[in-house]
Amino acid sequence: MARKLIFLLSGLLFAGIAAGYGAEWHPLLAAAADFRLHLAVLAGGLGVVASIFVLRGAAVLAFLSAAIAASGLGPIFEPAERPGEGRAVTVLYANLWDRNPDPIAMRAALIAADADILITSETMRSVTDGAGGLRSHYPYRLTSLSPGPVLRTAIWSKFPLRQTKLYPNNTIAPTGAAATAELGRGARLGVIGGHFSRAGEGLQKAQADGLADMAAPLARPLLVAADFNAAPWSWVVRRAEAVTRTRILGGHRITWKGQYPTPLGPVPAPWGHQIDHVLLSEGVGVGEVSTIRLPGSDHRGVWVQLLIPAQ
Repeated sequence: MARKLIFLLSGLLFAGIAAGYGAEWHPLLAAAADFRLHLAVLAGGLGVVASIFVLRGAAVLAFLSAAIAASGLGPIFEPAERPGEGRAVTVLYANLWDRNPDPIAMRAALIAADADILITSETMRSVTDGAGGLRSHYPYRLTSLSPGPVLRTAIWSKFPLRQTKLYPNNTIAPTGAAATAELGRGARLGVIGGHFSRAGEGLQKAQADGLADMAAPLARPLLVAADFNAAPWSWVVRRAEAVTRTRILGGHRITWKGQYPTPLGPVPAPWGHQIDHVLLSEGVGVGEVSTIRLPGSDHRGVWVQLLIPAQ
């Protein structure tokens, strides 16, 4: 019985991994792609178990599945750092989570991080307004004029912002904000912050394509920082790279560890996913890339040190 179960599991893993390579065609296949790293680890572990039980067929299938999955993880094998020279700038992308139970600690953490440019999604007024809020820390900002408690995606900057525009309609682009930051010393940086819908909502293709219009009026080089709700190897990220002429920062960083919605109720994610990404134009130098804790959020922030060349 155990032998049959191992062979069945090997077949199911192979099918799930293969299905992920058709992610562009259906949301369920996109979910399989987002779990590709998880499935690669599970398949490798199952291959070891099958080998111990001398189940050659199941072992071969499991190891083949792991290899097929690993071959599609591209960006996580690439270095994040890039050589360069120019104006030093720090950028932080952070999804604050609009149900955050500890906005005071969140506000303190963001101000302590003291990024030159901060991009926030699910931005709560309890973090931005009042004494000690982000508005008092950043002289330049681009935020929604909505009277509600959540301001969606916003840009906060120590540098003047030009060519500013908000994108509230998530059917034509990710809900987001776009601006050109005037860094001084002849350097400028186009900045796009965004928040993509989940794959099951069927909007990701339109949102990825919409980045082209968001980027068009902005200065180059360009930075795109967003919660893509998709893995770094996903077709959504590849499409975003193509339309903005940018490239994702490599490396593996778990940025979300929340709960999976299921018909039986939410299930905690034991491992988590890498869904918050930074994309950059060629020619921008990259130093340290790391994640930082965001109190009360189910995300971690992505912190990047950049060198922006003068134009």
